[in-house]
Amino acid sequence: MDITGIDLLGIDRVIKRGTAKILERAENALLVYDTVSGAYMLACDDTETGIAVLDENIDKNCRLLMTSDIETGKIAYEKYDFDVKLECYQVAYYGNMPEPDEKITFRPAGHDDLPILISTYDLISPDEMETVVKRKSMLLGFDNGKLIGFIGEHLEGSMGLLYVFPEFRNCGYASSLEKALITYTMQNGFIPFGQVEKDNVASLLLQKKLGMTQSENLICWMWKE
Repeated sequence: MDITGIDLLGIDRVIKRGTAKILERAENALLVYDTVSGAYMLACDDTETGIAVLDENIDKNCRLLMTSDIETGKIAYEKYDFDVKLECYQVAYYGNMPEPDEKITFRPAGHDDLPILISTYDLISPDEMETVVKRKSMLLGFDNGKLIGFIGEHLEGSMGLLYVFPEFRNCGYASSLEKALITYTMQNGFIPFGQVEKDNVASLLLQKKLGMTQSENLICWMWKE
């Protein structure tokens, strides 16, 4: 199955970085398990095929799943008793390397930065944050030596984890941080990509402003709390 489309960049990433176990691959379906994030990731051409592949490979103990087909995702969410479902567009950057922001300096976060990251950002667990930092997937941004915020990759490779400290908001720093991560990702040989919840108009507009391409179709993430 071709995995070069924007909807499937997550699967493409974990395969290229060597952390994917391919559980099933056919002409019209592909299911992988990412050993870093613990996510099962399914690409399929139709719902019947997708559910059949899932039935053969996962059960209700599965804790994290992505489906490239939104209808398959809706069925899987109910069938496997997930707690949270996120319907989102995939966005990706296919342009030239962004121009650097001369005012802002960046560096990858290290172990000594974990206390401020964990105390500030509670949308992922401390253990997950530590793994992100160990993988050198978190960038810190500084203006005149002051930490203004950070941005990183989720464990499966998508851009996110964006945070700007309150005193620095509404100054364009979010765009600067995202451009820095786009550059960092491209320098590491990957296509920058992320997901935006379907109703998050402000974020979708920001991605467009940054030159990101938006998928036509929705993908579905689901997990158990």
